[in-house]
Amino acid sequence: MTARMLARWQRPATMVWAGLIARELAIFIGRTYRVSPLDNHFGFGWETGRIAASIASGHGFSSPYHLYPSSGPTALLAPIYPYLLAGIFKVFGIYSTASSIAILSLNSVFSSLTALPVFHIGKRVRGIQVAMWSGWLAAMLPYAWYWAIKWAWETSLATLLLACVFVLSLRMAGIAWTSDQEIEFAPNASKRDWLLFGFLWGAIALTNPALLLWLPFCGVWLVIRQSRRQHSFRPVGLAVAAGTIFIALIAPWTARNYFVFHKFIPLRGNFGTELRMGNAEDAVGLCRYWMQPNRNPEEFEKYRSMGEAAYSQEKLHEAMNFIRSHPGFFAVLSLKRAAYYWYDGPRESSDGRLLWYRNVGFLLSSILAIAGIMVMWRRRHPATFQFASLLFAIPLIYYVTYPHPRYRAPIEPEMLVLMVYLFLQTGPRPVPAAKLPASAPVRYT
Repeated sequence: MTARMLARWQRPATMVWAGLIARELAIFIGRTYRVSPLDNHFGFGWETGRIAASIASGHGFSSPYHLYPSSGPTALLAPIYPYLLAGIFKVFGIYSTASSIAILSLNSVFSSLTALPVFHIGKRVRGIQVAMWSGWLAAMLPYAWYWAIKWAWETSLATLLLACVFVLSLRMAGIAWTSDQEIEFAPNASKRDWLLFGFLWGAIALTNPALLLWLPFCGVWLVIRQSRRQHSFRPVGLAVAAGTIFIALIAPWTARNYFVFHKFIPLRGNFGTELRMGNAEDAVGLCRYWMQPNRNPEEFEKYRSMGEAAYSQEKLHEAMNFIRSHPGFFAVLSLKRAAYYWYDGPRESSDGRLLWYRNVGFLLSSILAIAGIMVMWRRRHPATFQFASLLFAIPLIYYVTYPHPRYRAPIEPEMLVLMVYLFLQTGPRPVPAAKLPASAPVRYT
């Protein structure tokens, strides 16, 4: 292989294009674009597809369970992805094969683009070797394609946005592998970086609000780190500017929700419903799908007659009453949910056999990612807190509601970098930062 060809394969753009071609081939070879007509195509996009179909047919952001009769306006989901799907439905037809291909192709673009921030995360963490392995695995690992090529959901877009804000936070913190033996420590965030930080978090909030659980950890860490290094309060002012951008982005959607529901709903209004789905006398640590309005006619009629806001509020009261009266059982359920988040829930094949090997693979990736954090901590890597806080914060809401393998997908690019770092870091341990001047980089001895 010539040096020119080698350089081409080291480019993140090559990884992105290779990943996109692989995903498109998987869509057509596996025929994942086929839309089942069962239950009026509900299986394609579920609630997202229903809301998008309602928008495309001129009925607005409404009816997440059944199109006819309309069940009224909804704040079940954040707006960006349903509106993207609605645009595709408008052009190619509602629940058509052409729409399905376009939607899954758009997901594939988001998924393959994720290799770009993954490459730069790896490069900042440990250099080009970790960057190369991480980028190519993110592009070509078949598991990384799954949510893009089969699910009409926001997962791929949310994963891309979170990876972008993660690599931006590393840049703002001044974490960059500059040679075989050196990591920069001087934070160099500019005003533009902070404004981009606020913009990306606003986009995340309007795509998957559950990911906002990491925002306080990431934002406060950046402010403290920069304030200490710069010996000034300027980062606080820049963080306020970022917060202003964030609020300005979500304000129109919050205003819409208040105007429609006459209630303050910043982003989504279904927390009570989700909490009740995971907490009841017959709960086992997973979602009680049989109680969802799309599967339970009695629940749907209650949802339609009460309206979404009142229905969710009632479910919140039911869930809280259950938790207060069964604190021990709730604690057990939360422990089960935490285990299922990292191990995946029980799965069966079509003939009833448990697919234990899938759970083992899921658990192994979790263990290896956590082991990567432990190695970072032992080596006093400056990005340790960013990785550890991400894996700590994102799952918290699912420990009290219910887990699903899709809910781990947004943090899997960072987990992949941790796994590659674990296997490829071979250098000696660094000199502790306390032994060096504050402005000096950490050097490996």
